[in-house]
Amino acid sequence: MHRRIGILGIACLSLLGGCSEASLPPPPESKKQETALAQSFDPAAAGTIRGRIVWDGDAPAPEETLVRAIAYHPTFYKNPARFVTPHVPTVHPEHRGVGNAVVYLRGIDPRRSKAWDHANVRVEFHERQLLVQQGKQYASLGFVRRGSAVEIVNRDTEYHNLHARGAAFFALPLIEPNRVHERALPQTGIVDLSCGAGYYWLHAHLFVAEHPYYTRTDADGNFALEQVPAGKYEVVCWLPSWHVTRKEVDPETGIIARLAWAQPQEQVRPLQVQVGRTSEVTYRWTRAMFANVGK
Repeated sequence: MHRRIGILGIACLSLLGGCSEASLPPPPESKKQETALAQSFDPAAAGTIRGRIVWDGDAPAPEETLVRAIAYHPTFYKNPARFVTPHVPTVHPEHRGVGNAVVYLRGIDPRRSKAWDHANVRVEFHERQLLVQQGKQYASLGFVRRGSAVEIVNRDTEYHNLHARGAAFFALPLIEPNRVHERALPQTGIVDLSCGAGYYWLHAHLFVAEHPYYTRTDADGNFALEQVPAGKYEVVCWLPSWHVTRKEVDPETGIIARLAWAQPQEQVRPLQVQVGRTSEVTYRWTRAMFANVGK
């Protein structure tokens, strides 16, 4: 074990010396500019979309797991961690509304969109959690304007390495606590965030978009998209899956190093937005919609 730790230490120093954030040139696509918004936006020619997300039937219950060892931290057993199953839907026990579900529009021309009105995003490792701060909210997801940058910081004294996959692909070692890094996200789509330092249960998402018509539901499952230009759109409701499809283990210790998750699920509704009117849409989810995904 001591030999392995020494080898890992040398490898880490080599990586830091030869592939540090400062020594790597920015990828060419990071030079893309933010999308021009609201060039022809007319608030008098807009409507509102409101709705609710509901869970039918029995809802999955989160399970608590005690982690006594991780692959890259030999003394982790001295201060083990607990976590509950990530991404289990938050279902109100009485109203059955689904909280923290994502709802967004497809098919909107950014030039007709309102101005971007989401707060800046900061990704934080804090108390062995991977959190997305947007304004006053801390959650497991956030909305980022294409071409803008997110802040990334490690608040723990323990080492973390932020891995991004999907619409962005990078690994960012976070060695110094409280040092704020920035990373531009020039490609639209969903960015999967995880920890590459053995904290295999940490997982979050960023939605990189060209328009601001993205929102999340409240604790009762309600949502609203306001000042939507009149027209025909698709309204998308998105939920991540809590099912793990694969566990990758460290070959020397046999300890879990990474989890692979089943694909998130979407429901899509076509909708006509009319000037000065409120359109209503409801989504209903069940456990069966996630049963065979990725299996």
